[in-house]
Amino acid sequence: MNRLKVRFKLITLLSILVISCEDGFEELNDNPNANTAADASYILPYALEEALGTIDWSLEFSKIYVQHMSQLLYASTGQYIYNPSSADGEWNTFYSTVLENLKQIEYQAIANSKPNREAVALILKSWLFHIMTDLWGDIPYSEANMGNPPSGDKNVSPKYDTQQSIYAGLISTLDTAIGKIDVSGNPFGGADLIYGGDMSKWKKFAGSLKLRVYMRMSEVDPGTAESGIKSVFSSGNYFSSNDDSALKPYLDYPNNHPSNEMNRLREDDKISTTVLDTLKALNDPRLRVYAAPNGQKSEYWGLPPSLAQGAGYTNSGVSPIGAYFLAPRQPGVIMTYSEVQFILCEAAARGWISGSAETFYNDAIRANMNMYTQDKLDAVLGTFPGDPAYNVINLKSSEFPTGITTAEIDAYLAQSAVAWDASKWREKIGLQKWLKLYRQGVQGWFEWRRLDYPEIKPGRDAVLTEVPRRWAYPLIEQSLNGANYTEAVSRMGGDDLLTKMWIDK
Repeated sequence: MNRLKVRFKLITLLSILVISCEDGFEELNDNPNANTAADASYILPYALEEALGTIDWSLEFSKIYVQHMSQLLYASTGQYIYNPSSADGEWNTFYSTVLENLKQIEYQAIANSKPNREAVALILKSWLFHIMTDLWGDIPYSEANMGNPPSGDKNVSPKYDTQQSIYAGLISTLDTAIGKIDVSGNPFGGADLIYGGDMSKWKKFAGSLKLRVYMRMSEVDPGTAESGIKSVFSSGNYFSSNDDSALKPYLDYPNNHPSNEMNRLREDDKISTTVLDTLKALNDPRLRVYAAPNGQKSEYWGLPPSLAQGAGYTNSGVSPIGAYFLAPRQPGVIMTYSEVQFILCEAAARGWISGSAETFYNDAIRANMNMYTQDKLDAVLGTFPGDPAYNVINLKSSEFPTGITTAEIDAYLAQSAVAWDASKWREKIGLQKWLKLYRQGVQGWFEWRRLDYPEIKPGRDAVLTEVPRRWAYPLIEQSLNGANYTEAVSRMGGDDLLTKMWIDK
């Protein structure tokens, strides 16, 4: 049984115990001399670890849907075979663990007059709620996490807010957070695993997250998207270099990256032919970082998407995910400067902001490739030899990728197939953003869904004729919050993998 499954079972058990302790029983167990809440400095790292672990590990299906990755043995996901109970654990972890802990940080901050701590909690809540609504559509938002103290009125059957209203709420919450930030303060110090307490960077992250939210609305509410992006752009409050990117560091086992943990005992994740063939066609230097040579000929071979188990392929016959993305020390990616440059590129291409779309485009690609320079690779791969994931795929240190150079980036951008073309801005941005978001499964899937580039089609053994557009609601909601679930499903027009939510229409 893997580590996350154990966590989910424990969370479910704790939820049952909490429910069973109603009717005043919990009051009999209160110790009036005990501290009833952990300090926020201890809560924050735990909440962040649980969030990123769930997004990278449990939402791995998104990397398969967007065809960054294929799986050889556990093939049902790639065929779009969906188990109605498969989302129960992730839904529960997001609400009962991550958001509940962020709520505790927020309430402690308010009670103790610590606005910087409150701002961090609000920013992270907005980041997670944005992922959740883009996964499911309408979700509990305004009434979420009101089942336990220190909330006021208890509500264990929260309504599902419309996705449109959630998007408005995200922007409002981020504005509130930005207004509370004092850049001279350091509220968490070393407990802040992203920025080490640097509130000027948290402020930039909040502004960058606003850019992401606004651009995600570009196809359904372009007026709001345009005015919002113009406002953030004029403020200058967003990432201005790779040093501003929101990244969480990981160390060696047991403080390793979730992808490393997943691959310590199995060799199933393979680079998809969809992305590998694209990288080859574009002479893209990221190929040697994104994939490792296969075991038969030390060449790069992808695994086609949506194949039934086995399908004539073997582990040694296709390429595993690149060593960088299997290493314990790879950083956890929340949002990067490269993504912000792509957003500004698209805004300029649409005529919403001043500046050169071509410059933003080139800077976006350059910033992404600069995350894989030799010094960056050395920092991540230095302790990888000997790690179980290294041994499982029979990787040799001599097959580690070399860093991407400035000359390679210049040559890549000069190719006609890559160079900016204003008449094809949607296609150019869609393709390059899809390549940049490799292994950032949910964001890669969400952005492909918005721009519809590159063209992705189901593979040979898929049970659906289209690539999924959303994730179905967890089965547990039908029994625990049935009335609100039914209302949301009726409003959205269904609850399956092809139901289009507001943001995708």
